Amino acid sequence: DAQPAASPSRKRPLDPSPATSSTRPARPAPLARFGAIADVQYADVDDAWNFKKTQRRRYRGALDCLRNAVDAWRQCDPPLDFVIDLGDIIDQLCEANADSRRALGLVLAEFARIPQTVYHTLGNHELYNFSRRECEELIPNITPWFRSVQIAPGWRMVTLDCYDINMIERGVEETIEEGLAFLSRHNPNDLRAPRGSVDVSLGLQGAQRRFLPMGGAMKAEQLRWLGAELRAMRGAGERAVVLTHVPVLPECTVYGALVWNYDEVLEVMRSAGCGTVALVLAGHFHDGGYAFDKAGGTHHLTLPSPLHTSPEDPRAHCVIEVHEDRVEIVGAGLVPSRTLGLEPLAGEALADAAAAVEGAVGAVGAVAAQAAHSGEP
Repeated sequence: DAQPAASPSRKRPLDPSPATSSTRPARPAPLARFGAIADVQYADVDDAWNFKKTQRRRYRGALDCLRNAVDAWRQCDPPLDFVIDLGDIIDQLCEANADSRRALGLVLAEFARIPQTVYHTLGNHELYNFSRRECEELIPNITPWFRSVQIAPGWRMVTLDCYDINMIERGVEETIEEGLAFLSRHNPNDLRAPRGSVDVSLGLQGAQRRFLPMGGAMKAEQLRWLGAELRAMRGAGERAVVLTHVPVLPECTVYGALVWNYDEVLEVMRSAGCGTVALVLAGHFHDGGYAFDKAGGTHHLTLPSPLHTSPEDPRAHCVIEVHEDRVEIVGAGLVPSRTLGLEPLAGEALADAAAAVEGAVGAVGAVAAQAAHSGEP
């Protein structure tokens, strides 16, 4: 589109010696740089509508989408440090077709083309298809279920297990009963009915809609671990990128796609101090979303699913660059690019405030001294 001409009074003079690529200061390299994708949910079935008939899902096309992501990540220069998968790499339809292992093999073959480490996260569709023991055996780097690893000086990546409590896990009756007992306190519907046969969201309103069988919760033990981990990071002046399959902030998703005890998780994150948790990455909600939590100084980004891509542009991935003062999301296809500024850490904020006070006091002293020297009252 044509742009309005600049007013002559606002024109800047020409620089007689403009900086060239050889003289311009180089931009600092990111501290860490990694690829990310969520909810591939591949299945060898025809395209179909979702349960509510609102979205067309490209099950076979999702594998093409992953392949495109891997091709792009392999071409990154400089190379990425690692890649993260936020869970649900195959769909529950694979279970119905007795095709789970073959489908998983096709997806993992694409991830295996990445020369860097790929960190996988547990989602509900992994549990529809496999037991936890099978997931651990079949999917590289999916355990420990919750963990913390350093990704750069001053930065750690914290992976959460949002299915610590669930009612969908295969082969573990005790876990299923524990999840049913938890969920039944909040959802009056027939939770034992075959999946998809009844509307288990009937009667649930607002945030209560999170209490669905496809969700899960974190146990007190994991929350205590998370709190201790974040407190240690705050003491060391570190920041966290947190990974969770299911979002934990209502504003970056819909109520039906929230961790059951998201409020407890948020309380732990916020108590670590402003900015300690810099970014939370999630999947599960296929449309994707973004919101900033002022209480914690935390960006919450939910990545859209490759299932929703079009044949014309089968891309739904990103590269994430971690810098001292910001996080850059370099999106492709359905994932928009974003620049996420970082809040000062608690210690930095206090230091900045102290410096501002010291500067103000110094300025007042200088004015007083000048006034005394000039004889003014």
